[in-house]
Amino acid sequence: MTFEKSELVDAPIINEFPIAIECEFIEYQGSERGIGVIGKVLRTSVEEAHLKDGKVDIDSIEAISFDPFTMGYYKVGGRVGNAFKDGLQLK
Repeated sequence: MTFEKSELVDAPIINEFPIAIECEFIEYQGSERGIGVIGKVLRTSVEEAHLKDGKVDIDSIEAISFDPFTMGYYKVGGRVGNAFKDGLQLK
């Protein structure tokens, strides 16, 4: 893979990835359940082939996610609900 230095943050941008999110570090948040990193998104770049109606088409990116509890990688894809709406049905 090839990379270039970000103009905004001290991190590389991997050229072969279809999406890049450049973030400014804000803070670590730790607890007995783990550590979280809080950042401010400064710029998001997406290849045009992965846009649909001006929005990121998550399914087309074929993203993967790492689960540290099972030590596994999983495919991300397929909408399963509507944020801030589906939970209202549980009241």
